[in-house]
Amino acid sequence: MEKSRPLLGVSACIFSGERILLVERSQPPYAGILSLPGGKVEFGEALESAARREVVEETGITLGALAFLKFHEILIPEHAVHVVLAVFVALEDVDGTTRPTAGDDARSARFHTPAELDALHRADRLTDGLIPIVQTARAFRQS
Repeated sequence: MEKSRPLLGVSACIFSGERILLVERSQPPYAGILSLPGGKVEFGEALESAARREVVEETGITLGALAFLKFHEILIPEHAVHVVLAVFVALEDVDGTTRPTAGDDARSARFHTPAELDALHRADRLTDGLIPIVQTARAFRQS
């Protein structure tokens, strides 16, 4: 019997001014939960390329310059989930008139204000660790 292994994924922090782009997941275990756009890395695919592809597939947005931000680990034993995410940050804001279009496994995609993000966090509608990742991304972009 083969042991399960962690999956490798990517995600991206994308800003439009103070607003952050989030997608609502349509598949378990995160169905109905909001997260950064992203997904699985395909065999032979560079991490940055995977992040760009996933963002286009889930939101229709093509990104400019990206920088690696950090690794984030997701463990959900009750769903047999172990994912290691390479998190990127878009270095350029998305134009405020750009409207993301949900695709792939995203039920919806839109930019959220800091106040909305706080309310979603209090309502337990965000993936674990999202708030600190967004804070780190904001600080990174300001440095």
